[in-house]
Amino acid sequence: MALPWIKASSARPIFMSFAPGPWLGSVFPFLAQSIAPTRQEVFFFGTPAGDLRFDEEHLPTWIDGGRQQFFGVPGNHWRGFKIADDARGPLIDPTTMERETSHEKLSAARAYLKMRFPALSDAPLLESRVCQYENSSDHNFILDRHPEAKNVWIVGGGSGHGFKHGPVVGEMVRDAVLETNVPPSEMALGRLMQKK
Repeated sequence: MALPWIKASSARPIFMSFAPGPWLGSVFPFLAQSIAPTRQEVFFFGTPAGDLRFDEEHLPTWIDGGRQQFFGVPGNHWRGFKIADDARGPLIDPTTMERETSHEKLSAARAYLKMRFPALSDAPLLESRVCQYENSSDHNFILDRHPEAKNVWIVGGGSGHGFKHGPVVGEMVRDAVLETNVPPSEMALGRLMQKK
């Protein structure tokens, strides 16, 4: 776990925080068994011209946590109606992962649209992306000091959910580094090390 490339100044401590997303287990190998990078496909569909039912002013961001775990973002910066399967995809290496979307996931997204949003059944596909999640093994975020380098903070385990919580997590990182508030125990590295 030694990090020879991290040196603290004796005059004034230098703090570093690392949030490498799906590469978290590669940057910090002691976390490799606690971080699961998965392949996730996202699709953006066109909405009928002049139909305001599917824009962000008339439809909230939504998630269906039922048997089919889809979520969506209307409007989404004029990219189209975003929809994605939130169920964890296959484990991947984020460096070499295939970046082409699959016909299977596109078909599943279209079937879900037909079921929940019938007016979008034949919507044109405007854009697609292959992303990756990097969830911790217990699905809680990570915010803690490196066990061997007290001036290094590790932040992660939250994927897109972590991004959406970015402003709050950023405040928590600030408070932790400045020692004005202790991060929640649910975000400590120790809880992941105990599960091994």
